[in-house]
Amino acid sequence: MSPSEILCEINGLPFVHSLFNSTKLLTLVAVVRRNIEGGELPLTTYLQPDFATALYARHVEGAPVFPPYQALGNAEQIMLAEAKSNLKALLPEWTRLLDLPVNIHKLLTQQVSLTNPVLPQQMFLGEAAFTSMTDLEELLVHELSHIWSSLIAEIYDFQLKDSSNDYILPSGTGGKNPRGVLLACLFAVSAVNYHQRLLISGSVRARPERLDYLHQYFLKSLATLQASAELSEIGKLITSKLDAFSSDLTTDTFQG
Repeated sequence: MSPSEILCEINGLPFVHSLFNSTKLLTLVAVVRRNIEGGELPLTTYLQPDFATALYARHVEGAPVFPPYQALGNAEQIMLAEAKSNLKALLPEWTRLLDLPVNIHKLLTQQVSLTNPVLPQQMFLGEAAFTSMTDLEELLVHELSHIWSSLIAEIYDFQLKDSSNDYILPSGTGGKNPRGVLLACLFAVSAVNYHQRLLISGSVRARPERLDYLHQYFLKSLATLQASAELSEIGKLITSKLDAFSSDLTTDTFQG
């Protein structure tokens, strides 16, 4: 299947297009992982976080190790369950995205949150992630966007081989490659969709200033992608889809 056929099959992008076909993407990724492993286990086996992580540890040169972590405490587990429940109520079309098998760990560094494409379906949340319910909900969307988008990258990488690592994110973070910029762009638009729905719902937790910041972050990272000559075919196609979606975000919400 070509990159354009893949995007047609899955009907868009996770957390961006409401009719995105998560089931189709999971099936495609499970087949990719089965082909790497060379076995004939049930496809659902290949979608389990620990199985997938062990698979990539065996087959990816220089695969990363887990950062310092521990199990989530009871209070953190309760808060996490409430955050997921809130997101499903606010954005019911995201329910299947939120139900993806993911191992969530307590990160023991100063970083707020962490995922890695080569540690598939593993999420690490730092102490600061649990500062407030809104922070936690946004970070869940942020990191799940990375995880789901990385599933697409397991089929076709977003960048050309030997792409440079001199890209800078809108936050000022440097040393990024085109894949990293595209993952950042995808998380930003996903977080925009979350904050926009929170604002429209009339929630007292709405943060219009955060919504505006994320919208600008999305547009700046999109501009960086459009100026890059190092995106793969699927990277270009995803960037084009994000560009088309960006016009839908130009609403009164961002013009105040």
